[in-house]
Amino acid sequence: MKRIVSLIFIAVIVAAFASCGGNTPSEPHETGAVKMTVPDDFTFAVRWGVYGISSYDSRTGKLIKTTDMHEGGDPDRFTATVMLDDETALRFYKLLSDLDLASYPEDYDPGCGYSAPSALLELAFTANGESHSVRCDNISLEYRVSGNQKGQAFLDAINEITDYLTSTSEWNALPDYEFIYD
Repeated sequence: MKRIVSLIFIAVIVAAFASCGGNTPSEPHETGAVKMTVPDDFTFAVRWGVYGISSYDSRTGKLIKTTDMHEGGDPDRFTATVMLDDETALRFYKLLSDLDLASYPEDYDPGCGYSAPSALLELAFTANGESHSVRCDNISLEYRVSGNQKGQAFLDAINEITDYLTSTSEWNALPDYEFIYD
């Protein structure tokens, strides 16, 4: 009798463990996971640098290194096309969604100080039928650190995007700036 009770007990324990799904910490449980996808209408545009001379538009892929050149200069010399792959588009969609650009005013001071010459940052984001844009005018060229958490989140997003763009082979193939600012 003890033997039958012991076998039943072991069978119940084995069945209980089997019904747990066997997930270990290194094996994520898929039923609760939500796969994020990029909406069909997702686009963003960014301007940055001294007076906002550099820009990118994800809709067209147009990347402009500088709009500041000698009179009669050829702007096409400083223009390239960078189309984002699916993985990068998803990365930036998540970054901008998490930023909640709608919570920022259209004209914003990220709290990074001022300089002369100054920088202009502008970020526009469209997804799921909604568009939002934020512009930071006359701020410090050293726009890596903010004095507040919300400003830091904005600067981190801008810098992650621009660091990616300025590390592309397309950017690096463009000629050097004609004008350098101190």
